[in-house]
Amino acid sequence: MSIREDIIKDIVLKLEDINSVKMGSVTREPMFRDQDEFYKLARTNFPHVIVTAGNESRNDLTMGGSSIIREGLMTVEIRAFVKSDDKARDESINNLIEAIEEKLDADRTRGGKAKNTQVREVVMGDNLEHPYGTFTLNVEVQYIFRRGVT
Repeated sequence: MSIREDIIKDIVLKLEDINSVKMGSVTREPMFRDQDEFYKLARTNFPHVIVTAGNESRNDLTMGGSSIIREGLMTVEIRAFVKSDDKARDESINNLIEAIEEKLDADRTRGGKAKNTQVREVVMGDNLEHPYGTFTLNVEVQYIFRRGVT
């Protein structure tokens, strides 16, 4: 398995383990075909969090010999859909953002697979019908990997 895949799986496992906020589902794929269908999800699926690997820039750190050491800077997109209960929608969103960031900051090395993990951007989603809300966290993960025979 690739280091890139290991990192994504670690993020999913860590988000599933959040207990400071009642979590619904954390998946690699959405549980609906298009954004309008998320309204049909059961209450127990909220917040519904989708983790996807995004764009990545790569640099050679060493060249020559039988292997090349490279560095990757991958953007991981964490998209969340919330359904607030007794709290205001913004409060539910803010609590979930904080819980995700705290969980990711607890091990920035993703179990030794990465050099660093950092939430770089919080993007608020479209205004949805109350009590629903959405946001995206763009997380940068810096890691080292080898290519070629070692």
